[in-house]
This record gives sequence, structure tokens and C-alpha cells, in this order.
Amino acid sequence: MFDLIPAYGRLPQPSPTQNPYAPRLVAAGETFDVVEVDELLGRAVLAVLRTRNVPIGPVLHDRRHRKIGFLIPPTPVNDIPPRDRRTSPRHHGQGAWITFPPPGQPNGGPLTWLIEPTTHHLTDLRRLRTAITEAAHTLTSRARPGVE
Repeated sequence: MFDLIPAYGRLPQPSPTQNPYAPRLVAAGETFDVVEVDELLGRAVLAVLRTRNVPIGPVLHDRRHRKIGFLIPPTPVNDIPPRDRRTSPRHHGQGAWITFPPPGQPNGGPLTWLIEPTTHHLTDLRRLRTAITEAAHTLTSRARPGVE
């Protein structure tokens, strides 16, 4: 079981001179990792996960860079081959810093939660990978009529 919620609530609070709506940097690799995909693929992945009734953990949405990030359990190895890292989903683990929206921020900012960290579970990596593969195939099929 993961425990992001207490950690999220204990993030350093801004001083009175700092913007209370500023994002927070949180270290990945101990409590969670993040798998980041392009926005279009991410929305398709969410649809697949929901259709399959897969429990979904927190999901970040970076509107500026059009990325969606799925929080997953920490994984010791990034097994995406180096040649595929620019085009494949990106796995951010040990040593990475993840930007979280500040607690209580309305959903109008450039960095928001599609699914807030209100549950004590993360998206299963194996099921997420399966959903990414299925969603990518579906998107490719739509882009090229006649491809099944």
C-alpha cells in the first residue's frame, strides 16, 4: 500500500511571501514513480483502464506540455530501451523530481490532477502497460483507416 496522502499533506508550506498556489516538487522513487505519456494517449489509456474496471491511482495533467502522468508503485528498473525513451512512455523513478499541483488548487491551472490523490493505491504497472499498448493500437487504427 502506498501512502502519498500524508506525504502530500506534509509538503513544505509556502511562507507568507511565497505564492500559495505555486506547484510543489516531490521526489519520485520511494513512495511512487510516474509513467508519463502524451495527452491524447493518456486520455485513451484512462478510457481503457475505466472500461476494464482497473483501480486507477492519482493522475497528473500537465496542460502546458500536453502530458499525462500516472502514479505507479516504485520500480527499481527502468526497462524502456534507450532508443525508445523519446517516443515511448517515460518512466520517472529514483532521482526524478515530480511537480505536483499545490493542495487545494482549482482545476484551472496549467498543472492539475485528473484523478486526485485521495485513495491509498497506485495504478498497477503491468495493467497500465497493457492499457497503453491497447490505447496506442486503437489510436493508430483510427489514424489509419483499414488497420485493425
